[in-house]
Amino acid sequence: MNGRCKELGGYLVEIEDYSEYQFVRYLVNFVYDRGPFFIGLTDEQHEGHFLNYNDKTPAKYLRWRWFQPDNWYGEDCVEIGYRGFNDIGCEKWGRYVCEVPN
Repeated sequence: MNGRCKELGGYLVEIEDYSEYQFVRYLVNFVYDRGPFFIGLTDEQHEGHFLNYNDKTPAKYLRWRWFQPDNWYGEDCVEIGYRGFNDIGCEKWGRYVCEVPN
């Protein structure tokens, strides 16, 4: 996932505030067939402490779906869907959102 983003000169999207959340949520749910899509958050280093995948800084914005994160069977990555963030296994292959700086 992040390797492909790097090929494009970017990284998995890091959602920093509500307006960026709304923008990405709109893209994945109404432009690109209703999500979910991987985003650049992980708690692989310390369970329950979500960091940006790219630079390992603490997440600035979290918008979890109800009853999430639940770490079901060791889920350490995060996806965004219609109702917010969900933790998911990093080994799952799916769609993802890249962020490419100007």
